[in-house]
Amino acid sequence: MTTKFWAKTGERNFHENESPKYHPVICHLADTATVAMAIIRNCLSPLAKERLSSGLGLNSEALVKWCGFLAGSHDLGKVSPVFQFQVDEVGQALAKTGYYDLYAAYQESQTKTRNAPHGIVTAKTLPNYLTELGVESRLAKRLAAIVGGHHGFFPTSTEIQELNSEDLGEGRWQKFRQEIYEQLRDFVGLTSEDIPSECSNAAAMILAGLTTTSDWIASNPDSKTGFPYANDMPFEEYKRDLPAKAIQALQAIGWTSLSQGQVISFQELFKFEPRPLQTAAIALSESLEPPCLVLIEASMGEGKTEAALYLADRLQHSSNAGGFYIGLPTQATSNAMWERVRKFLGNRYPQDLVNLTLSHGSAAIQAEYLQSVCRLDQVYDEDAKVVASEWHTARKRTLLSPYGVGTLDQGLMGVVRSRHQFVRLFGLAGRTVIMDEIHAYDLYTSTLLERLLEWLGALGSPAIALSATLPKNTRQKLLSAYAKGCGDTQTELPEAQYPRITARSPLGVSVLPFQASSHVCRSLLIKWIDSELWTSELATVLKDGGCAAVICSTVGRGQAVYQQLQEFFPIEELGLFHGRFLFKDRQRIEKECLDKFGKDSKNRPHRFVLVATQVIEQSLDVDFDLMISDLAPIDLLLQRSGRLHRHSRKRYPKSEHPTLWLIQPNLNEKGKLDFAESGYIYDRHVLLRTWLTLRDRYSVQLPEEMDILIESVYNLESPIPSELEVIYQEDWQSSLAKYRQESDVMESHAKKVRIPPAIKKSDMDTFTRHQNLAKAEDDESTLASVTRLGEPSITVIFLQNSENGLVLAGTNELVDLKSIPNLEQIRAFLNHSTRIIGADRVKALKENPNPPSWKSALLRYCCYVVLDNKGTVQIGKSQLSLDPLLGVVIEKNN
Repeated sequence: MTTKFWAKTGERNFHENESPKYHPVICHLADTATVAMAIIRNCLSPLAKERLSSGLGLNSEALVKWCGFLAGSHDLGKVSPVFQFQVDEVGQALAKTGYYDLYAAYQESQTKTRNAPHGIVTAKTLPNYLTELGVESRLAKRLAAIVGGHHGFFPTSTEIQELNSEDLGEGRWQKFRQEIYEQLRDFVGLTSEDIPSECSNAAAMILAGLTTTSDWIASNPDSKTGFPYANDMPFEEYKRDLPAKAIQALQAIGWTSLSQGQVISFQELFKFEPRPLQTAAIALSESLEPPCLVLIEASMGEGKTEAALYLADRLQHSSNAGGFYIGLPTQATSNAMWERVRKFLGNRYPQDLVNLTLSHGSAAIQAEYLQSVCRLDQVYDEDAKVVASEWHTARKRTLLSPYGVGTLDQGLMGVVRSRHQFVRLFGLAGRTVIMDEIHAYDLYTSTLLERLLEWLGALGSPAIALSATLPKNTRQKLLSAYAKGCGDTQTELPEAQYPRITARSPLGVSVLPFQASSHVCRSLLIKWIDSELWTSELATVLKDGGCAAVICSTVGRGQAVYQQLQEFFPIEELGLFHGRFLFKDRQRIEKECLDKFGKDSKNRPHRFVLVATQVIEQSLDVDFDLMISDLAPIDLLLQRSGRLHRHSRKRYPKSEHPTLWLIQPNLNEKGKLDFAESGYIYDRHVLLRTWLTLRDRYSVQLPEEMDILIESVYNLESPIPSELEVIYQEDWQSSLAKYRQESDVMESHAKKVRIPPAIKKSDMDTFTRHQNLAKAEDDESTLASVTRLGEPSITVIFLQNSENGLVLAGTNELVDLKSIPNLEQIRAFLNHSTRIIGADRVKALKENPNPPSWKSALLRYCCYVVLDNKGTVQIGKSQLSLDPLLGVVIEKNN
């Protein structure tokens, strides 16, 4: 009779005899258990498996059986009246088999709540069965809460205690649950010898992720690649084919074991001789064992990415790491890296089918990436060896792919108290995580990064962090965080000159300095220029040719400078690049920049000035003859200078040394420095100390002086120079106090949203419950709001009125807001979007509801505006206009 309890209803479809199409609870529990066991046996990284084993106190087959049983028990709470009778027609139909009286009693109950999620019922009822097996009572409750949270949120003790007995069901319901529990136990072959003695935090995250992921896979009713509904089939007959079905389902989604043990040399991987940095990485790899953290600090152009890929490959094949994920600061840098990694994996595994995903909010509109998305059991193109499994491209599942590239925010969400954060940590467990451009983050995001590193250490995941410049204090924090996750409380950072590789492994901490490559050793000339006169001086310097970049602190300033330069340069010799172009235009401009200024460019202009924001300072391989920059923090200025004289070629204007022009800040009426737009973006104290460090310099020697320059700005313990002018001493003191105060606030905000430490035992609900994120999905807006601290922002789609009706802005493509858009139409919408920041503007934009037809998750958190025939629209106190050359222009009304 218990086989009549349903877990899935086939969307309430019925057979011809009016009996419902359904999947029995025991069948779904067995499906999930079988998938979980197959994942552990065949797919889970050996490093993650070791952490799970040690965290539970179980080994070999006992581990497999226990994890299968626990994952399978996640839906035991469905054997309850609140679930079985929530769909009246199904509950009534199945009740006719022998428990109609229970159905009738429940229908007549005056106290029913119909608000007892089955996951919470599982958390309430499962501990009794676990203690019967011999699990200690407290541990039983923890394990039950872990699997009870498979829908994203671990249940709280209050939610468990407040369950209504009418909804739980007593008497015969308890007997029903007992029968199904025993069926599941016997199905996996669990005995009292297979129970855990503990459950570490790391094991809890892996178990929770394993349970949810196995449930997702087991919930696919496809007859060829999933688990079709059993209906009234006897369980003894149904269970015979389950192991084969589980393997088939995993193969269909592209989740199989990775190749290991095939160690090859650097030259074989990249087809060129290693540089000094890469030689140091090769030497390090000989003794590198997980869990390990590697910090690589080197100048731009030294080959940090190749060194990191080599180490990740070596860790996979010599130390059983499970592939890698590369996290970058922005979507643009992620897109460029994805293409590099696709080529790398194609060369590394020329005979294999490799699953590589792109993880960020706009991946669905990346044309090259979309062309690689497919079902891996349906790949017939012999040339398509590096593809993206269709299953892994869904939100929350991208980090489960063995290889991935995306924004670091995707990984940081694993340490933010939000729905399904444990799935992200499960995806990263035992895999090498490469974090590029880590100097690009403020204290808020860096605080989350430290917690991520701590958890990576606990999960056995090797971590590789790349940066051109890091203050000593930051290096120490990153090292200590990872070591803490490994159980080390005291880890000192050894001294070594820049450039260097710092490594922490079970053998201890070591630092390897190496010789900088000759092409990055340079004397960078510094020239301070007048904020009003530099445009005419630039025209004079470039009269015989040359390519210059002007980097502005804000989009608005970039647009204004671009217009000012039109007085001195024809429009065909000017370009503008920032983040407030429509997506399609930004992609086009980025490709044009690489075409003009890239390493292998055959179309480099004789003379050109590119005005840009910070979008060109990270991971974009472009090269300029001259650079002009608004004042910015010292590390960012040095990063920008890496785009000067980057490649070997003739230089115009002729100059032996790369030259950086810095726009001199003006003085206000009180004689204090006015940092203008830069002051809105960067901290005043950091800007002040950057200016003081560079104001009397005509050149800096790189990389020899890198540490000195960075510490001169970021060592907050250094005293105020006694010879400094009084007004700057006062500014130093007051701005430092404000900097410390704001840093405390940022750190406090980060601590409020991050999950508990990796080692300290905590209640399970503290990992997923946060009052501001309780109902939030992991869309791009949520990611931006919890992993970065800044003004609110939202993705805005630009439409326009025309004589023929509503069209996509700047086109004649008609738009119908009443019909449900297909994927191609959704891509067209998003290609005509950009992100708009500002609390007032975001609030005003959200007041206009989206069309009911926008049901897709890709559009759910966007909004739209309709431009008039002049290309403008009023949003709150601002006027937005779309200009083909300037992008989206924002003007505040008086």
